[in-house]
Amino acid sequence: MKQPVGLIICVLLLSACASNIPLEIREDISESKASISAVRSDINRYVGSKVRWGGSIASVQNKKNETWIELVGRPLGSYGEPQNRDESQGRFIVRINEFLDPAIYKEGRRMTVYGVVEGKVEGFIDEHPYTYPLVTAGTHYLWDEYASRRYYYPDYYYPYSYYPFSYHFGYYHWPYRRFGYGLQYHYW
Repeated sequence: MKQPVGLIICVLLLSACASNIPLEIREDISESKASISAVRSDINRYVGSKVRWGGSIASVQNKKNETWIELVGRPLGSYGEPQNRDESQGRFIVRINEFLDPAIYKEGRRMTVYGVVEGKVEGFIDEHPYTYPLVTAGTHYLWDEYASRRYYYPDYYYPYSYYPFSYHFGYYHWPYRRFGYGLQYHYW
């Protein structure tokens, strides 16, 4: 009797840890490891290649039966999440065969796509002519806009951060606290 109950509990706990991020986004299963800049330099060579790219949304255009999203390419981190760095690998356009609400898929949000390089699109960035690789998305994932914000609370990592050893008392106590650690939100 105890074994089936224990097995059910283990299955429930493991299923609670399951990710809702698609496998194609989490793991790079594409046969082509081509970067955006490599594809831009010779698009005809890479037509038909499967790629996993991600970045920040620059613009969204809804057409009659599809949505075109311009992305500023970023390096991908763990689980395929685009990293928030001031580093661009170039821009590309993603074609998704459904309507996507531009209020949700708005400028600045991060997105990862897994799809096929279809060709190129000639366009402009302001007045500068630009050749965009066109990717038809098989799978896409819009990352949570709040998940990338990392708050640093050095007090919680300091071994003596609780009374009576806390350095919050005296000079460091609010409102005299020094804010030299980046973003800090403390609610006492």
